[in-house]
Amino acid sequence: MAALRDNRAVWAFGVLVVTWLAAILFAGGFDSVGSVRYLVQTASFLGIVAVGQTLVVMMSGIDLSVSAVVALSAVVCAQVAAASGGTAAILIALAVSALVGLVNAAGLIWLRLPPMVMTLATATVISGALLIYTGGSPRSARIPLLDALANGSVAGIPLATILWLAIAAVAAWLLHLSRLGRYAFALGTSEPASRASGVPVPVTTLAMYAGCALLAGVAGLVLLGFTGTSSLTMGNPYQLLSIASVVLGGTSILGGRGHLLGTVAGALLLTLLTALLVAWNLGEGLRQVALGLLIIGLLLVYARERRTT
Repeated sequence: MAALRDNRAVWAFGVLVVTWLAAILFAGGFDSVGSVRYLVQTASFLGIVAVGQTLVVMMSGIDLSVSAVVALSAVVCAQVAAASGGTAAILIALAVSALVGLVNAAGLIWLRLPPMVMTLATATVISGALLIYTGGSPRSARIPLLDALANGSVAGIPLATILWLAIAAVAAWLLHLSRLGRYAFALGTSEPASRASGVPVPVTTLAMYAGCALLAGVAGLVLLGFTGTSSLTMGNPYQLLSIASVVLGGTSILGGRGHLLGTVAGALLLTLLTALLVAWNLGEGLRQVALGLLIIGLLLVYARERRTT
């Protein structure tokens, strides 16, 4: 029981269940199959980004460029698809996304810049470059593979959700069962001690930041398939929400502690809270204020529970 009590992922799923029950009681429609299906489908977009964010947060990093990479991937794919076809466009978009992660890691390793500064600067550069690349008018695109992935289903389960859970399973193995994952946890606990112990810091940093950016790129492609259009601001909601998903899932923002399964619960919880606020007909401004206060409240509850255990 003590181990269960101290498991942050279990706490996250517990809060998710309580919130879902509250939504069923105090708002209509949350107990229908269609509502559940739509919520897990839309949670997949945030969830894929949040899985990538977990990779870098676990090693005491952070990536503020994920929102820009989501837009970058979708915009590049839509632009290239018009000339080269869907398959080439998808591969190019993913390659460009991974390259952003490598650039972020290079800034951390060789320029010794703090993660927040480096990734925020990268996001700013990407936003400006996309504005120049598109002339302020990004293209729309209907790519059959992405359309099927974003909107199709198998046995009633959205394919986007299946993709998200598959990605989460691979990332969970990477973090919790592989040598690279042990290196990431070690870096999150103490970088100087990790260096002294022979942890390959450059390789680990490159792999985790490239993985984070690549997953943001995947999310951008799925969003492109879902909406059929790209936008320079389509990734904006996922920057802070991806970090909130990680932290609400029980991963320490300082790194070295947590579990990727908690991030899955965090993404579902934030998507559910957003849908609940919409169901209550709150305006956009009030929704943002309420969601922010709810996140702060949940984090305070988690912090209090940690101090008392």
